[in-house]
Amino acid sequence: MIKWPELKDILALAKERGLTPLEIEKEHLAQGEVPLHYQRNYSTISPAEQLKLLDSRVGVCGCGGLGMNVINYLARLGVGHITVWDPDIFSENNLNRQLFSTFDSLGKSKVEVCRTFVQKINPAVSFTAIPAKWEESDADLIYQQQVMVDALDNIPSRLALAQVCEKANIPLVHAAVGGWYGQLTVIMPGDRILQEIYRSSDQQGIEKEQGTLSFTAAILAGMEAVETVKLLLGIESDVRHNLCLVDLLNMSLDMLPKCNTNVN
Repeated sequence: MIKWPELKDILALAKERGLTPLEIEKEHLAQGEVPLHYQRNYSTISPAEQLKLLDSRVGVCGCGGLGMNVINYLARLGVGHITVWDPDIFSENNLNRQLFSTFDSLGKSKVEVCRTFVQKINPAVSFTAIPAKWEESDADLIYQQQVMVDALDNIPSRLALAQVCEKANIPLVHAAVGGWYGQLTVIMPGDRILQEIYRSSDQQGIEKEQGTLSFTAAILAGMEAVETVKLLLGIESDVRHNLCLVDLLNMSLDMLPKCNTNVN
């Protein structure tokens, strides 16, 4: 019979032994004991896979409508190390869609507010908050990640991030949203799909034209989290070879095959 250690006991044991909650959770999972807050993962994610997630490192560039939802999902699932880049503070026009934004958080650093919420959601998660653009931070941090998530809102940064990820041999999970619409793909090294979509860095993204609705951001962020977990657990995905176009107004999803890739 599986044991389900409770969070209060994990925290107490961590304090008693001078270890982190992450280290205690990994010990439990190594013994086949699944922390209670992962119980609903259990039928889909095995203890061995849960341990793998706790050992994983994911970087998220952008802490807005997409990024905060991605971070929320990954933290609740038990991805053990999350690094987030964003220089912005909360403003009132974020309230329609950004998960951790409130009137009380206006003017505060997005990554720092996000860090506080994540620690309340899952104290086992090691969260690195970088209140700067990823381009302006230590590039070595990106090389430490197993998967990078594109939650950016401008085309030049997306194209630059794709180049860095290719150089570092790191998969990049990309999404963009605007109004009722979104797109999603997984960019493996050798995949030039973003350069095909965005022929010029002077282009305006769809979010600039149509704004961003809360549910569109949440749905595409959920899909990014799905693809991130698949990559971490070694699960194959058709999105590696297709660009997924999401139309929530007409409730349609189309998969367009990529023709410019040289990836496995």
